[in-house]
Order: sequence, then C-alpha cells, then structure tokens
Amino acid sequence: MKILKQREFMAIPLVLVILGVLFILFAASSVGLWAWLLVGAIGLVVCAVLVLRVARSHRHPIDRDAPPALRPPAGGDVHRVLVIADGACTSDALRAAIDEEAKGSTVEAFVVAPALGSRLDRWTGDQEGYDDATDHLDGTLRALEEIGVHAKGRIGSKDPVQAADDGLREFPAHQLVMAVRPAADQKWLEQDSVEAARKRYEIPVTLIVVDPS
Repeated sequence: MKILKQREFMAIPLVLVILGVLFILFAASSVGLWAWLLVGAIGLVVCAVLVLRVARSHRHPIDRDAPPALRPPAGGDVHRVLVIADGACTSDALRAAIDEEAKGSTVEAFVVAPALGSRLDRWTGDQEGYDDATDHLDGTLRALEEIGVHAKGRIGSKDPVQAADDGLREFPAHQLVMAVRPAADQKWLEQDSVEAARKRYEIPVTLIVVDPS
C-alpha cells in the first residue's frame, strides 16, 4: 500500500506537465497562427533535445575512461571478483564461474545490481526496477555466502558497462562476472554489453545466464 501511494504521489508532476502543455496549446489557439508556429518550433527543439539525451543514455562509457586492470593474482593472493547481477545468481553457477579463474585461491567479491528503469519511471514513482535490483543483489549475496565467499554490494547504474566501471573503481577485481536473466539476455546482447566489457577490460569476463525462478 505504501508503494502504491508513493507512485500515485510521484505521478502528480507528470499530470502537471500534461496540463501545462494543454494550457499552452489552448492559449496559442486563441492568439493566432504566429503563436501556433512559435509553439511548434519550441516543441521541435524540445523533441530534438530529448532524442539526443535518450541516444546518449544508451551509449556505453568511452574506452579511455575504463578503470585500470589489476595484475593477475600471484600464488596465495586473494582472487577478487566483481559480479554485475541482473538476476539472482545461484551458488552452483557462481562456483563454476569463479573456480575456473580462482584456481583454489581465497575469493572476495563485490556485487553491483543494475537498477533497470527509465526517466519516466522516476517521474511516475515506479520503483519496480529498483525493487528487482534489490532482489537480485540480496539473492546473489546469499549465493556467494553459501559457497564461502565474503561479499558485499550495492545497487548500480542501469547500464551494465557503467555499473562495471563504477564497481571496478570501488573494488578493483581480477575477474568480472556478468549475470543476466533469460528475459534480459537479449536486451544486454543488443546493447553489446558483454562483448563491450570483454574488449574494454583487461580481465576475464564470464557470462552467466541465471534461472529466473
């Protein structure tokens, strides 16, 4: 009930914007043709700006901004793993992904769960993306605990590559694990997120497709 009330409250700004636009159109219609032309020109400029901002929001960070890589761990060193979790990973999947690179070393992990959502979601107060990310984070942390890996984490950027950048600056790692749900897998691959990460970072990047259940 609390979330529902919050969404209703956050929808108020969107309603006010729509009412404002309708008022401007009504006022322009009562003034004359020149007012219609002025409103149309302003509308085109606003639409162009919005299109540019949306296009930029789908671009990954530029390569020169990539965080530096750690040197491969020496014998006995702690193997550090960054997990980008767009789904709650199982302990078996994480163990298989990590053991291949850890080679028996002690493992520490940091989890970043991308909060997928849009600007419209923030306008309307829709927190579904944030709630999903919280579930993915909590589930992945529990799975890591089950296999004896000390881990912590947080919610991160909706762009998985930006989330990885931020995570690597906060937690320099020897390995990056990108975990996706089957429903989200196509979206990530369309954005070339996994391939972009493999080209961007000088550390192993492992892809896990997690069970949505």
